[in-house]
Amino acid sequence: MQSLKGKSKAPAVDSSVLMLDLLAKSAYPLTLSEICLQAGIPPASGHRIINALLEHQMVALDPSRKKSYCIGSKIFQIASTIYNKQSIIPFFYPVAEILKNEIHKSIFLCTPVGNKVVIVSKVEFSAANTLNIHVGQTMPLHCSAPGKAILSMQSADFQRSYINVEEKNTPNIKGNLVSVNEELERAKRLGYAVTHGENDNQISCISAPVLNLRNEPIAAICTAISGEYLSPESARHYAKNLIQAARQLSSRIV
Repeated sequence: MQSLKGKSKAPAVDSSVLMLDLLAKSAYPLTLSEICLQAGIPPASGHRIINALLEHQMVALDPSRKKSYCIGSKIFQIASTIYNKQSIIPFFYPVAEILKNEIHKSIFLCTPVGNKVVIVSKVEFSAANTLNIHVGQTMPLHCSAPGKAILSMQSADFQRSYINVEEKNTPNIKGNLVSVNEELERAKRLGYAVTHGENDNQISCISAPVLNLRNEPIAAICTAISGEYLSPESARHYAKNLIQAARQLSSRIV
């Protein structure tokens, strides 16, 4: 049974999000009984919620299986609208293609959304070496290489405000404030950020920020190195190409 990490004061919204998440992750359409069972939602509540989601086209009846549901067209409309707002993506592909052939690694483009960073595009180096990193993956800014690269280029006021908010939502960050601040200072000085064990214990990530004409961070280019701890020497080796790619992408932003 799945559950939300933290319940809000709007149970119907919590249940709706959980139901949509289940349908999005499922390899086949689910019946209402299956949805309610996996989500731990009472059938009566599930019935009301699924009908509301149907009305708003957030879910749809799937003809391939009797009385079953799948993600609706509205979700794709919303996702498409958001995707199309990422005007940087078309410029990312040619830069990423060159970069992947230089460093022989998959390349990811990440953008900040509130206090998170989201992977919005990627160029795989090899289908045989696909990592468990996907478009749509979301991470806190201070816990990821692209997030740290972006956060390092923000103003001191922005960083303080961000950390103050995270202190309330993430109790264990208080003990790491000194190290977080030191990492942000280092990332700004070097022009790139590095993390170890970001997605799993065997992956190191390195990222460089993409800046607009006002020198504000709007994205980050990132690569992941599997199976090795990224030493400072290795990080500098990858960073040279990453920083150059980030600068090329920055130069295309109006």
